[in-house]
Amino acid sequence: MRSGRRTFAAAALAALAGALLIPATAQADATPLFKQLVGSWQGSGDLVLEDGTREQLSCRGYYVLKSEGEGLSIATLCNSPTQKFEIRSLVAETTSGIAGKWEERTFNAAGEVSGSVTGNGMNLAISGPIEGTIAISLAGKNHSVSITAAGAGIKGVSISLTRS
Repeated sequence: MRSGRRTFAAAALAALAGALLIPATAQADATPLFKQLVGSWQGSGDLVLEDGTREQLSCRGYYVLKSEGEGLSIATLCNSPTQKFEIRSLVAETTSGIAGKWEERTFNAAGEVSGSVTGNGMNLAISGPIEGTIAISLAGKNHSVSITAAGAGIKGVSISLTRS
């Protein structure tokens, strides 16, 4: 049962990790925040399970403009000592904020993301088999991500990424 819970927690993290790097479109009139996220990132952080178990994470994120700047494709690959995940996302900036979809290919999970830009960061909500929130803060060549999740076996995730 513990192995099944870890697998579910890893799937939940994978779904959330896909969304944690989701910026809005990088259109010509997009904010500098979105333009600064385009490219390759790497970093590390901690995954904390509901039972208090901690695992070290290593992640890479790739951001590519799509549809002539109307969208952004994100690929995120993360590893912990016991799991590997691959997340793909496609998002766009709408009149009401950020909207898009995510999918986690290893555990076959998918859902939607919505949120808003706030100064040097974003506040996002994740829906689908995993419900949660994500706060992203950008400072130059670094950005940090903080995640909370409900009912996913995960208490929280904290990651620091640097442009690679």
